[in-house]
Amino acid sequence: MKFRVPLFIFLALTLIAFGFSAVIRSENAEPTHIKTESSNTSAVRMVKRQIPTVFIHGWKGTERSFKTMLRRFKKNYNGPERAIIMTVEPNGAVKSSGQITDQKIPLIQVIFSSNHESMQQQAVWLKNVFFILKNTYHLNEVNVVSHSMGGKAFTYYLEKIENQTHYPVVKKYVAIAAPFDWISGPQNDRLYTLEQLKRESYLVQHHDRLPQDLDVLAIAGVMRNVHEGDGVVSLQGAFFGRYFFNRDHYKEKIVYGAKAQHSMLHENPQVDRIIADFLWKIHPKN
Repeated sequence: MKFRVPLFIFLALTLIAFGFSAVIRSENAEPTHIKTESSNTSAVRMVKRQIPTVFIHGWKGTERSFKTMLRRFKKNYNGPERAIIMTVEPNGAVKSSGQITDQKIPLIQVIFSSNHESMQQQAVWLKNVFFILKNTYHLNEVNVVSHSMGGKAFTYYLEKIENQTHYPVVKKYVAIAAPFDWISGPQNDRLYTLEQLKRESYLVQHHDRLPQDLDVLAIAGVMRNVHEGDGVVSLQGAFFGRYFFNRDHYKEKIVYGAKAQHSMLHENPQVDRIIADFLWKIHPKN
């Protein structure tokens, strides 16, 4: 005896199955898909997203260090927008707020709660940060912008990575006023020969551990003369990366004037333009 399913039951089961499969597809969709609905149609719009960019402050920096730069990027350019804040506690624990959703150019701000530790300690904390970016946020590639000692800590981190597969690949790096030639703290470069500085530099001595295809832009400030530089870091110090980064992928830019002072560089719209062009190939709205 054959059992026949009434037509209305068959149609109901079909609609339920279709709805269930649609839910599964929605939950598994890539975060770069945005579902937009109107009264008559439903569509999926692809968002073309650039590589997220991580911002690392310098010695005694806080959220305010890069906060105004990130605000200017959102206001004056199409695309950049802060998506995540990652705060590193003294014990190395990382607290994150925000998420990458539909930002065209997601910006990630890193903040050290204990903001006056050594380059070595900050590098250990950065390993935690980038491990989370790879394994929790599933970011395979990032760009990085640093200011001052954040540049030494980040470069030290790059040289200390043991298993690259655990961390995102860094595609482009902007070092703003990094004191790359400092031996143990602020110094008068004229008291040392170039060879002495190279011999004492951990970054130079271990440069073979750096990625050779990393595109690097070093930005230096000069208020009055090259020795004074930005008032804290000399021109030689900011451009000392030429002795350990791959020269084929390394560029330098100098910013002049009163707004080239060390702590003013990340408040300078000229620096904004240099970064936006190098990282994202975009220009101000006006």
